[in-house]
Amino acid sequence: MQLQTCRRHPSAGRFMATCSGCAQELYDIEQANRARAEADLSAKVRTALGLPGYPPAEGDGETARRVGMWSQYELSAVFERVGGTVTTRTVQRLASTGSTWEATEITVTVDLPGIGTVEVFTDWDEESGGRDLPLIQAIPDVELIAA
Repeated sequence: MQLQTCRRHPSAGRFMATCSGCAQELYDIEQANRARAEADLSAKVRTALGLPGYPPAEGDGETARRVGMWSQYELSAVFERVGGTVTTRTVQRLASTGSTWEATEITVTVDLPGIGTVEVFTDWDEESGGRDLPLIQAIPDVELIAA
């Protein structure tokens, strides 16, 4: 067994196969490349949807391919621009106080050219109204939106 020393990281000590300093640099580069690719994808998605280029709010369940909207009116505007399939589901939301509540999430799933499948979502807010929105009318079983 022959140990070697790295010319770039002499303080890493002697090693058999891989210098720990080189391995850490490679890991850091890979992580930076992943973050850059995710940011680029997020910007492409938001541009294709006609939205401002904000980074995903991960705490709200957003990713580069899953974009949250503030209201059913904003989501309906996106739906009218890009189309897609509208679905609903019941979800549990967590408040900053730690309590939870049940919400009806409305999701528009769309296949964007050159990007792939993307989801745009919001929670139904009865007080805001909007039962006549094209988005709501496109829900297969609109009765799921509780009155």
